[in-house]
Amino acid sequence: MITVFCFHANAQWSNKSFVYQSKTRQYRVYVPTIYNASKPASMVVTLHGLGDNMTNFSQLGFNYIADTANIIVVVPQALSDPYAGTAWNSGAGMSGYYPNPTTNDVGFLNALIDTIKANYSIDPSRVFMCGFSMGGFMTERMALQSNSQIAAFASMSGTVGDAITTYAPGRSVPIAHFHGTSDGTVAYTNNSYGIDPDSLINFWISNNGCNPVPDSSRYPDIVNDTITVDRFKYSGASADNDVWFFRMNGADHTVLYQPNNDITEIYEIWLFFIRHKNLTAGIQTQNIFEKDIQLYPNPASSFINLILPATSEKLTVELFSIEGKCLYSKEVSGTFHQILLNDEKFTDGMYFLRVKSNSMNATEKIIVRK
Repeated sequence: MITVFCFHANAQWSNKSFVYQSKTRQYRVYVPTIYNASKPASMVVTLHGLGDNMTNFSQLGFNYIADTANIIVVVPQALSDPYAGTAWNSGAGMSGYYPNPTTNDVGFLNALIDTIKANYSIDPSRVFMCGFSMGGFMTERMALQSNSQIAAFASMSGTVGDAITTYAPGRSVPIAHFHGTSDGTVAYTNNSYGIDPDSLINFWISNNGCNPVPDSSRYPDIVNDTITVDRFKYSGASADNDVWFFRMNGADHTVLYQPNNDITEIYEIWLFFIRHKNLTAGIQTQNIFEKDIQLYPNPASSFINLILPATSEKLTVELFSIEGKCLYSKEVSGTFHQILLNDEKFTDGMYFLRVKSNSMNATEKIIVRK
């Protein structure tokens, strides 16, 4: 557990929960004082470390940025592992043991983002995720394997777990990483839980097509804390290629805050986040379904019927699991199409149905109840 810097009482936090895959999943939400449904807010999802909890990690401090930047801050709770305590299924483990290996946290975090979008006015192009320690490992897993809803990521003192063998971002992913060179938990070199920070950064530089020569700078060493901070900015064709690395020389496994340190990590994260938008997420809209496409029944049990617009364009119908895996894809013609759900891969739960063409990209949620 990390004890984070506490500023003052959190009057606008609320505790919530929903059932995901037969388990009650808890989370906290902070609604800023300036929130107005007519002005969609950004969303920042923050992931706590091993053994920590959503209440303690709510004190990370993003809510104080939220009150001026119009951010909905979300702090989910990991499930308890019988040996490790609260833990994400992040792929980080030791001596062959990986906490909560059967828990679908990738799916849960996507469902959580959808839940917040359904209950608050959120700009879908400005959803962000960060995490500390094991939360950093989980953040990296999401960046690698399920990033379609998230504009940019930041990991603090957590890399990629050694159980993660699939590195498939599918796009350039804006990402920042913070790591102390004297980290006694997630070591800077010879990391026991996953890859080292330098290997992590090299992967993202390659994936994003960045110039391997960074724009580097050192923050003024004002505070007598035995820590200095170097920032390495790796750039590519656009801001969407950004990879930023904050090397915290002499820092242990902690989050830095001013005035005790020379930087405040969460402020640096937000300065990184505000450079980015996920424009693809903004394209996918339910309004096209309401206006031009009819879908029924929903919830569905054995089939889904689609009434499609008459068009000369080729239409493709796709059905995705909540984890983003494509389970059905077919190019269709005509104004009627039926998807049969008798395959074993369609179990009870939430799915996303997409209809796309050269001029259309529309997505709708589907509930399957067999």
